[in-house]
Amino acid sequence: MSQQRVINERYEVGELIGRGGMADVYLGRDVRLGRAVAIKMMRPDLARDPQFQTRFQREAHASAALNHPNIVAVFDTGEEEIPPNGEHAGLALPYMVMEYVNGDTLRALLRKDDVSIDQAVEWTEGVLGAVAYSHENDIVHRDIKPGNVMVDEAGTVKVMDFGIARALSDSSATMTQTQAVVGTAQYLSPEQARGETVDFRSDLYSVGCLLFELLTGRPPFVGDSPVAVAYQHVREEPPAATSLNPDITPALDSVLKKSLAKDKNDRFQTGKEFLTALRSAHYDGVPVSEDASTTVIPPAVIPADAEPTQAMGSISAQDDSIFEPREELPESYERTGQFEAAEAKPPKKRRRGWLIALLLILLLGGGAFAGWWFWNEAEQRRIEENQVDVPDVSGMPETEAQNALTTAGLRPILEYEHSDDIERDHAIGTEPDSGTTMERYDEITLNISLGPDQVEIPESLQGASEATVRDTLEDLGLTVSDVSYMNSATIPRDRLVDTNPALGSTVPHGSTVALKMSSGEVEVPDLRGLTENQAQEALSGLGLNLSVNVMEADEEEGRVFAQNPDPGSSIAQGNTIEVNIAQTPVEEEEPEETDSPSPDEENSDEEADEEATEDSPSPDEDNTDDEDNEAGGPPHGGIHEEGHEQVRDWNRGRGRGND
Repeated sequence: MSQQRVINERYEVGELIGRGGMADVYLGRDVRLGRAVAIKMMRPDLARDPQFQTRFQREAHASAALNHPNIVAVFDTGEEEIPPNGEHAGLALPYMVMEYVNGDTLRALLRKDDVSIDQAVEWTEGVLGAVAYSHENDIVHRDIKPGNVMVDEAGTVKVMDFGIARALSDSSATMTQTQAVVGTAQYLSPEQARGETVDFRSDLYSVGCLLFELLTGRPPFVGDSPVAVAYQHVREEPPAATSLNPDITPALDSVLKKSLAKDKNDRFQTGKEFLTALRSAHYDGVPVSEDASTTVIPPAVIPADAEPTQAMGSISAQDDSIFEPREELPESYERTGQFEAAEAKPPKKRRRGWLIALLLILLLGGGAFAGWWFWNEAEQRRIEENQVDVPDVSGMPETEAQNALTTAGLRPILEYEHSDDIERDHAIGTEPDSGTTMERYDEITLNISLGPDQVEIPESLQGASEATVRDTLEDLGLTVSDVSYMNSATIPRDRLVDTNPALGSTVPHGSTVALKMSSGEVEVPDLRGLTENQAQEALSGLGLNLSVNVMEADEEEGRVFAQNPDPGSSIAQGNTIEVNIAQTPVEEEEPEETDSPSPDEENSDEEADEEATEDSPSPDEDNTDDEDNEAGGPPHGGIHEEGHEQVRDWNRGRGRGND
């Protein structure tokens, strides 16, 4: 078993629970306080990039400065050096030890398509509480979106990922860094899309987009590319929320309209103001009142009691001199140039005034159009410079696919699913698909294969070691439940005999499999009553040897009547079984009957023996013979020995052996 990884002599690093474009998140344990924590550690391939280092440190500082129940708390920060035998040996990886939140992100909850209006308002209240608190501490989040908000098992909202947050003192900088717009297109405020300065009201616009999606199931603006979405944030009005969800009340709709106003001055000015209006609209049905900043000024209207404009003096009924006919000029009278000029001059002045006004209108309109055109072209060029094409990562190993997307300027978010065509731990594809144009540093979903949904247990595992079997099954997405041992005649000890479910069967991905390993022993069969050939054949299939003892017994001839070891016992493979095979006892032949000697003959025999005995030399005679031998005389002892031999032979002939 590998040794538990511990950083800062305090935090045990456990399993990987999340991956982002900049860092990996592990489930950890604070051994000093005995509590579960989340350890966010920068990825080794990005640790040498100063920009990512700065973003990681900014997130750590911003999060650590905030202590609020709706913000994920940061307990500790530091750097961990990679061991010298690794690929990135000696590299120091920044890490953060954070509060562990056991729950789901709002993005995951939205995908389940089961968000009620009450839940949408409740979750938005938690987000507004966190945003208002961060604003009070002069920190602008700048990336409020469903993926950065979690809801734990108790229903508490937790805002996280302050990776691109900035202090208000630094918000004079525009939202572009290295000519890349920071933020996510669907939740980007108009001023962020234009690269202008941001403040607290930019976060409130993003919260409005979040509330819109929670209530309707989709963001306020959607398009084929982030550029199209950014243009809509700047120039177009969102669709009516009631047209997407008829259950939305007019009061809630008024809150959405005010929160999504293009002009910052027309929106809610603080998070507390937004929160108060949201609660009043949802719980009391009170719509948002229009203030002076959102009131449209109507055209000027003349009051009814105003005096009419007098072009001349007032005319009385008695003054009828004006009705007297004018004196006719004689026909011969020729109009002088002065007269003609006097009559023609007023109309010329009126025409010249209209021409001047029309010319001014055309000039102003043309100038405005030209200014808008140049601004639009510059804005489009600036946004297009920050676009990237999604690379094709299908079939790549998981790590290579992540590196390819990160190199392209995107932030991959991993999703896992089953695939019958793509190998396990390899990329299926991305969402959006390859070739799509996206905003630089935008999030992209990377789908990783879990392998087939149905897995076949390989028959080739029979005879393999336990370690090999475990590794193979885990690679297939299966789990080993328990290990038992069984007798086997052919599989060596500690090698796989079979599994449960059986080898070669097909099981669902994630199933548990029990292992049956060989004990290296064989159960002894019952050989009693078999012939030698039958016993030999029975043992050959078990890999055991046979040792035969043939002995006389009152059993059936040629059959095994006893064995060692006993039937049912277990012995090691290749051992020998001893058997006893019965043989019929051999009957002893009775000796042939001979004539019994008569008493006289017996007496004669006895007399002969006595005579022979008398012929035997006495001790003195033996000494004399010895002396004769020593003196060179004849060896009489040889004659006596010959006589004794003859007696013995004769006794044998009569069936009386003499030993």
